[in-house]
Amino acid sequence: MAEGHKMKVRDINRRRLLQGMGAAGVAGVAGCLGGNNDEDEDTSSPEVSDREEVDFGNLQAGGTLRGAVGANVNSFDPPYSTDTTSTQAQNFIFEQLITSDRSGNYYPWLAESYELVETQDIDRTAYADYMTSVATDEEGALEIDEQVILQHPEDDPLDSDEVRVITPEQAAAAVDDGTFGMQYRYRLREGVQFHNGEELTAENVTASVERYENSDVSAQTFDSLLHARAVDEYTVDLFAQVPDAEAEGQLPAVYIFTTDQAGLEDGAIDPRQGNEPIGTGPYQFEDFSDEQYYELSKFDEYWTEAMGVDAIDWFDGPEEFPDGPLVDTIEMEIVPDAANRAAALRNDEIDITTGLATDTLDEFNSDDGFTVTGIETGGYEYIQYPVNVEPWGDQRLRAAVNHLVPRENIVQNVLNGWARPAWTPIPELAEESGTADPEALMEELRPYNEYDPERAGELLDEVGEDLGLEYPLEVTLETNADNPDRVQMVELIAESMAQTEYFETSVETYEWNAYTARVLDPEYPDGEIIPCIGLSGTFNPGSFCDALHGTANIGQCCNLTGISDPEFDELVDAARFDIAVVEDEQLRAERYDEIWRLLADRRYSSLTHFDLMTAVSNTAVTGFGIFPFDEGIYSFALYNPTESQTMWLERE
Repeated sequence: MAEGHKMKVRDINRRRLLQGMGAAGVAGVAGCLGGNNDEDEDTSSPEVSDREEVDFGNLQAGGTLRGAVGANVNSFDPPYSTDTTSTQAQNFIFEQLITSDRSGNYYPWLAESYELVETQDIDRTAYADYMTSVATDEEGALEIDEQVILQHPEDDPLDSDEVRVITPEQAAAAVDDGTFGMQYRYRLREGVQFHNGEELTAENVTASVERYENSDVSAQTFDSLLHARAVDEYTVDLFAQVPDAEAEGQLPAVYIFTTDQAGLEDGAIDPRQGNEPIGTGPYQFEDFSDEQYYELSKFDEYWTEAMGVDAIDWFDGPEEFPDGPLVDTIEMEIVPDAANRAAALRNDEIDITTGLATDTLDEFNSDDGFTVTGIETGGYEYIQYPVNVEPWGDQRLRAAVNHLVPRENIVQNVLNGWARPAWTPIPELAEESGTADPEALMEELRPYNEYDPERAGELLDEVGEDLGLEYPLEVTLETNADNPDRVQMVELIAESMAQTEYFETSVETYEWNAYTARVLDPEYPDGEIIPCIGLSGTFNPGSFCDALHGTANIGQCCNLTGISDPEFDELVDAARFDIAVVEDEQLRAERYDEIWRLLADRRYSSLTHFDLMTAVSNTAVTGFGIFPFDEGIYSFALYNPTESQTMWLERE
C-alpha cells in the first residue's frame, strides 16, 4: 500500500503545515460504505513474490541504483531522528552489533560473537540503595539534566514532589556491586574500519550508548539497558536492568559511531550541521541537498569485503555469494508525491521506489516491464481516541466508533487488497511469542472489530442517556496529506461516522513533518481530535501495544492522546520484564493474550489494517528481496548474508 510515512517505535520528524482537505474528498469515498458486514468479500492480497530467485553465477558488479523516497531525510543522526525515511538513509551508513533475517532471528554482525553470561532474578526495587531523589514539577516531569535510567516503581511523579531514580553513574556503581538483571558479552570483529579509517573498538560501543542518553529515543533505549562497559579493546558487556525477554535484540539496538561523532552535540551528525555521517556500513556519504536528494558510494574498505563473507562463522550460503554489496553508488531522490514517483519510474528516471498508491500498484503488477515485490509487514495504521476529553473517556463511546470503522471496505475499496484487516492487534510476524493460539485469538477478538452500525447505535444510545449527551458530537479526524491512501481511509471512517445521527465529522490533513510535530505537542491530548497515523513495529509483540498505549510513551512515539492505564502498563511489563517469561515463551504468549483482551475491551485505539510492504522496480534491478520493515527495505536488499540476499543491476 502507499506507505506514505510511518513512525518507528522510536520517534518522528517535523515540517510545515498544509491546508486541510474539504468535503469533496469525503464525498468521493462515500460509495465505498456497504452494509453491516462484508464477510463474503475477498480480502486476500494480490499475488506478488517477496524475493526474486537468482543465479549467483550471473551476478554483475557496479552501476548506480536510482531510487526515490517519499519524505526528506529529517536527520542523519540516529538517536535524533527515527522516522523511517531517515532510518533508511542511516542504515546504508551505520551498523549495529547484531543483525537479523526476515523472520527475526538474530546474528552477530559487528560483533563476531555474543553470549548471555548471567541472568539474575531481580526487579527494579533492587536498585533502591543506589538511587537519588529528584524533584518533580506540577506536570510530573523530573527536574534533572542527566539521563534517568530507571525510576523506583513505587514512586509516582504525579503524586509526589520527588521520586527516586538511577542515573548512568549510579547504574555503573550497581553493576560494580553485581546488581543487574542480565549480562550479555560481545566480542567485536577486529579490523573493522569506519569510513574515516578509525578502527572499531569497545570504546566506540560505550561512547555510542552514551550518545543515546537524553536523546529522542532515550525512553525506549533505556527501558531495558542499564549500562555498557568495555572489558578489553574488543570486548564489551551490555547489562539489562531486569530479566528481559527481548534483551537479545533490544540491548544492542544502538548504532555505532566514531569517537569524534559520538561526542557531538544533539542532532549534529548531519551535513546541515557541518558533519557528514561516518559509520562502518557498506556505503559512505557523498552528497545531500535538503528536500532534493542524497548520494552514497560503496565503501571500498568495508569489513565483509576485507575479511571475506566466509569469515562470518554462521554464513552457510552458496560459494558464489559475494563478499560485499555489488552496486557501486546510490542516488536517492526525495519526491514526496507518490504519483510523481510512479511517473519517474515509468519514465526511466529511477529504478525503484516504495510507498505507491495501491491503484498504481495494480497497474505496475500487470506490466511485464516492472516487478512488484511484497511481504506482510509489521507496519500498521491506527486511529486513537481523545481519552482525556469528555465524553471520550467513556469506553462505550470508543467501542461504538470502532464498530463504525469499515476495515474490510478499507482494505478492498481504498487499498485494493494490498493489506490485511486488523481483526487482532498483532501481525503474523509477531504471533510466535505474541499469542498462545492465533486462531483462537482471532475468533475471540474479531467480533469486537466487525463493522456493525447497529451495535454502535446501541452503545451510543446508552452513553447518551447516561451522560446526558446531545448528538451529534462534533469531532475532527486528522492525518498527513501526502499519503493518498491514508487520507481516503480517514475520509471513509469520517463518512461512516457521519452517516449516523450521532456525529458531525470533519477531516484535516497536514504535511508529514508538520503533522508529526503537531501530534507531539504537549497540548495535543487536550483537543477533541482523532489522529490517524502509521507505525512500523518490530518482531517484538510489545511494539504493537506499548508504543500506542504505554504511559512512558506519552508525548513520544506513539501515545498521541495521553493514554495512561496502570493496569495495562503492569501487564506489558510482566509480558517482557520477568524471569518467568524469559524462561517460558508459552507463558509470555499467554500474558500477551491478556493484553490484547484488555485493549479490545477498553478500546483506546482502533487498528485498521496491517500493511503489505511493497517495492516496484524496473527490469534493471535483479535479485531484489524485500524486508518486512520500512527502515531496512533497501539495506537488506542490497546485501544481507543471513538469507544470502544481494541484488545487482543489469542494464541494456
